[in-house]
Amino acid sequence: MLTFAITTTTKLAGISLHRNNRMLGEIRIEVSRTHSTTILDQIDSLFTWTGEKLDNVENVLVSIGPGSFTGVRIAISVVKGMFYGKNVNFYQVNELDALAYQAFYSLDNSFLLQHDEDNEKDKIKIYSMIDSGKEKIYYAAYGMETVKEEKKLKQTENYEVIKLEKLLEKLDNKNKKIVIIGDAGINYKEKITGTLKNKVLFLTDDRMRISTATFVQMFLNNILEKSDIFQLKPDYLEKSQAERDKK
Repeated sequence: MLTFAITTTTKLAGISLHRNNRMLGEIRIEVSRTHSTTILDQIDSLFTWTGEKLDNVENVLVSIGPGSFTGVRIAISVVKGMFYGKNVNFYQVNELDALAYQAFYSLDNSFLLQHDEDNEKDKIKIYSMIDSGKEKIYYAAYGMETVKEEKKLKQTENYEVIKLEKLLEKLDNKNKKIVIIGDAGINYKEKITGTLKNKVLFLTDDRMRISTATFVQMFLNNILEKSDIFQLKPDYLEKSQAERDKK
């Protein structure tokens, strides 16, 4: 079972190929402009380096946002062009959910022992935060629950667009430890720690940004929503600047 995963939602694009649960290759590249100028070359390199063929792909996992309006459209357009007419299964990934699961998978006992004296996941809340620019944040919140003696991730606050200052005011009133994940946590780390101080925990920088390997882990855990090539569409959470200018 060959699986291809892709995101171009933020400045850091990611693509990867997986054979069942084994990663064959991954490319992550940060660009200052648009991913449209490099992503096809990167995909070609990925298939060349791994020795795999496009026709062998069975599952396609693609981020639908939220994030850069242009970026989100690029990944969806690319997979539609690459796999049109091919017998593949499409799965859409909300990147805020994926970030939360990446944090959840990263919160092992060694991390908790290092950062939290109580060492209890139930006392931790995860906030996925994607930077929309000018201190505007796409975010959602997640907690943990025990189901049949197994820890599960549960969304506790809906997807929202909010100014950083307002979000920090909201988080400052929480009595739980807060784990921040996403590029907004990197870009605004100083402001976040200045407000939340010892309430907030950060993963290492390599875990803060999304990896498409997380998409595959979610897929293998039957978390992702199945779609098809015609139903795939961006989830922006807000109107584009062009749409707002029409008013």
